[in-house]
Amino acid sequence: MPAPRSQDVLVKAARLYYLEDRSQGEVAKALGLSRSSVSRILTAAREQGVVEIRIHAPGVVSRVVDLEEALRKQFGVESATVVARPRTVSPIDVVAEAAARVFEDRVAHLEWFGMSWGMTVDRFVDQVVLEPIHVSLKICPMVGGLPSDTGPAGNTSLELLANRSGATSFRFESPAVVESQQTWAALATESSITSAVDRAAHVQLAFVGIGSFGQHSSRRVITAMHLSESESALLASHDPAGDICGRYFDINGKTLGLPTSERVIGITMKELAALPEVWGLAGGVEKAPGVVGALRTGTLNGIVLDEDLARATLNLAG
Repeated sequence: MPAPRSQDVLVKAARLYYLEDRSQGEVAKALGLSRSSVSRILTAAREQGVVEIRIHAPGVVSRVVDLEEALRKQFGVESATVVARPRTVSPIDVVAEAAARVFEDRVAHLEWFGMSWGMTVDRFVDQVVLEPIHVSLKICPMVGGLPSDTGPAGNTSLELLANRSGATSFRFESPAVVESQQTWAALATESSITSAVDRAAHVQLAFVGIGSFGQHSSRRVITAMHLSESESALLASHDPAGDICGRYFDINGKTLGLPTSERVIGITMKELAALPEVWGLAGGVEKAPGVVGALRTGTLNGIVLDEDLARATLNLAG
C-alpha cells in the first residue's frame, strides 16, 4: 500500500491541475511522479478538503460537491444538496432556493406531498416556480399549525403552494403544540386530527424543517408547551439537540419522549421514518447540533444545507 502523500504534494498537484489547467501527464512530469500517482493524489486532495468542486450554471444554485459526498459518507443519507452561499444572501434563502429546485424536479411524479412548518419551509414555498398544471397533486401538513403562523389553522405556506401549482391542499385543524397532556390526549383522538395524521403518514415525499434546540422555531415550540419547572428539568436532562415537526431528539438521533412527546399534534418520528422519501431543510451554522441529531435519527433520505452549516455539521460529527 503506497504511503500517504504530504499536504505539500497534494497542494502542488492540485494547483498545477486545477489552477494552471495542466494535464495529469504534465503534472506527473513536473513533480517527478507517475501518472497513476497523480491520479491518486488528486483524489486524496478532494477527499481531504484541499480541493473543493463547485458546479456553477446560469440560473442554478451553486453546489459544493465534496461536502455533499462527505455528508452521504458520514451519515449514510441517500441524497445531499449543499449550496454555496454568496455573502450577501442569507443561508436560509439559498437553502430554500435549492429545495425549490428539488421539488420542481420531482413534482410531476407525485400525488401526495407533505410539509412541516418553519422559516426555511416558508421560504422554500416563496422560491417555487410552477405553472398551475399539477391538479392531481395533493399537499398536506405533517403537523398542526406553528404558534407563530397566523394563517388558517397554521397552513399559510401550504395553501400558497397549492394555489401556485393548482394542487389540492388539506388543512390540519389543530395547533401543533398544546399546553397540557390532558389537552393532547383529548385532541389526539378527534376524527379530524386522526385523519390528518393518517394523510401525513402516507405522503410520497415530505419536506421538513430541522430545528436546533433553543434556536428560532424550536425555541418557540418549547415556549408554547408551557412546561412546568420539573418538566423543563426532565427535558434538559435528556440533552435535546433539535427537532423535526416538534419531535425532539438528542445529538445521537435518539427520539425523546415525555414531556414533549405528549404536547405535539402531528406525525411521529416513527411514522416519518416509514415514508418513501423525506428531505430535511436547514440553513445557518447555529443549526449544526439539530442537523447532526436529525441525520442520525434515520428518518431523512435527503438533506439541503448551506455550505457553512454543512461544514459545521461534519466538524461536530467528528
